[in-house]
Amino acid sequence: MLRLTLLASMLVACGACGDDGDPPSDATPVVDIDNGSCGEQLRFTGEYVDWDNDASFCGIADALFEITDGAMDTTAPNGRFDMCIDGSASTTLLDVTPTAGASQCTTPPSTYSLGGIAVANVAMLRAGGFWSARNFTADRAATIGFTPDAAKGHVFVHIDTGSRTVAITGNHGATQAVVDTAWATGDTGHEVVFPNVDVGMVTVSATGGNVVGTGQVPVQANTITYVSLKAL
Repeated sequence: MLRLTLLASMLVACGACGDDGDPPSDATPVVDIDNGSCGEQLRFTGEYVDWDNDASFCGIADALFEITDGAMDTTAPNGRFDMCIDGSASTTLLDVTPTAGASQCTTPPSTYSLGGIAVANVAMLRAGGFWSARNFTADRAATIGFTPDAAKGHVFVHIDTGSRTVAITGNHGATQAVVDTAWATGDTGHEVVFPNVDVGMVTVSATGGNVVGTGQVPVQANTITYVSLKAL
């Protein structure tokens, strides 16, 4: 009986052994913005992953998400980040700086050369939307379907739990989108990118169903602006 009691105690104690409580690396986590961890602020969590993530999941590790003179977080090996932002502002902008190290998502390994602007839209987060962003390596840029212009920026739009037709104001190159697992020419999908956008402010909009998170966003040279929308 003593051995059985000790064994039962060990099983209870080790019920979480080998599990750090994180969701599987290729699973979209349940967004909980009201878990009490941020007090009066708003929880901002999401993922930063490789450009071809639909074909093969791969997070971008050690990237820095940072509010100027404010909060910051570094992405985990699966590309996830988790931080607190101001919940009273309609939008919070964060600088995204990829690690200088080579990506493990490509063969041969290559680096992510473009920085980013993360647009944390409070209405989208409060609607339970999952924030997701992607970047392409220097090697992938040669086959990405457009030639990045260093004098212009790019706008990447993720649509959570749905597919929408997305548009932006201003001049830009030919739009690409992911409908299933691969990028193709088009403006409708769950991931849409507008390459070589003129620097300045643009307005992101979507049709094909209600969404939350549209509006004006900044575009900077040689930078990807990341927007996530919640399909309703």
